Amino acid sequence: MQEAIAIRQGDKRGDYQDGVKLGRQLLASRPDDNRLVKYEQQRWAFKNQRDESFADMYVHPQEIDYNIDTLFELIEASGLEFLGFSNWEYWNLDRLLGKSPQLQERAVGLGEQERYRLIELLDPQISHYEFFLGRPPLQKVDWSDERRILAATPELSPCLQGWPSQKIFDGDYKLVNLSAEEYKFLQACDAGAKSQSPPTVGEILKDVPVGLEIVRSLQSRLFILLTPGSKEDIVENVV
Repeated sequence: MQEAIAIRQGDKRGDYQDGVKLGRQLLASRPDDNRLVKYEQQRWAFKNQRDESFADMYVHPQEIDYNIDTLFELIEASGLEFLGFSNWEYWNLDRLLGKSPQLQERAVGLGEQERYRLIELLDPQISHYEFFLGRPPLQKVDWSDERRILAATPELSPCLQGWPSQKIFDGDYKLVNLSAEEYKFLQACDAGAKSQSPPTVGEILKDVPVGLEIVRSLQSRLFILLTPGSKEDIVENVV
């Protein structure tokens, strides 16, 4: 669409008002079942009512298209480390291969970048990337160790909306119905974070015995953030 508008503009390229007017005429003149028209109506029509948004999408003079491979080349050149996508559930390969155990099994050996590239190829609806980078070296914690979780200090994610309530919106703004156990643990985390000496997970579980699997579930869904304890704290939990 960008290239079509640019070709039709000719020597008027760079004239945003002309580009927007021409682009709207091109879309309006296409049949309703035209792929460009359908894509615009399904994904961008509301936003592109504003001429500025329409120009940014279709008449932008400085835009570079990326795929996963070229994105990771850019990240590598920056000297930063890829930490993950913010919409991490969308980049879960099981979302696309969940109905085929055989395909899931064959994808086990794929590297991180290969897995993301496969998702991108299988889902043509992916239109942009949202991700986090960090400057190495970064501390990475192995949360599979039960002792580390018990010695960690929990706090509620700042991305939760509607708290305190058993019905809240998560970081992706999806409505979540918390179980009674999940709600009790989050209440304890919230109260602890406001105290002068925030309690560890292990200390909270002594008063709110909900089971460590609840804590792991809340962490994996990014409802809570865990700050690692010291080596002494870990030893104390073992004792």
